Amino acid sequence: MNNGYKILLSASILANFGDNLIGPFYAVFVEKIGGSILDMGFTVTVFGICTGILMIIIGKLSDKLNKELVTVFGYGFFALGSLSYLIISSPWQLFILQVIFAIGTACLSAPLIALFAKYVQKEKEGEQWGLESGGSFIAVGIASFIGTLIVSQWGFEILFFTMFVIQISATIVQSRLYLIKRKNQNIA
Repeated sequence: MNNGYKILLSASILANFGDNLIGPFYAVFVEKIGGSILDMGFTVTVFGICTGILMIIIGKLSDKLNKELVTVFGYGFFALGSLSYLIISSPWQLFILQVIFAIGTACLSAPLIALFAKYVQKEKEGEQWGLESGGSFIAVGIASFIGTLIVSQWGFEILFFTMFVIQISATIVQSRLYLIKRKNQNIA
């Protein structure tokens, strides 16, 4: 397993874990800030449509940009979004937050897949794609459980701060790949 793949896998699983801590409680949070079932549905709609449009645009742009750097920005937007949950007090602010998450998702979608394809080791494609996919599902399951414990014991503020710290960690891990590539380009 090469170093680039390890970095990608670590950042991806960390980010998946951090993002999914809120999973089972998103509707509860929307209600807590005065939102309705319609508000929750509309936030998911805003996220989906914005993400789809931005994935197409950023995917195309990423062919001309440094994919490692684009993904660092993607994780950074997730960290910003996680921290922003701490200041949200109304449903309309949640719509803006969904756009931030859409930008982060778009920066991670095509560029991250392209990077994984680049760093996956030949003759170990199945194993390494399995680690990426399976690791993500395991992270989601564990995050849902831990998120439940955090919210039940300490509330949403600690949950959101925990999400932020994990997303910052993923950003730092991913930035290592960018710095390695940049260093190798300067040497060449």
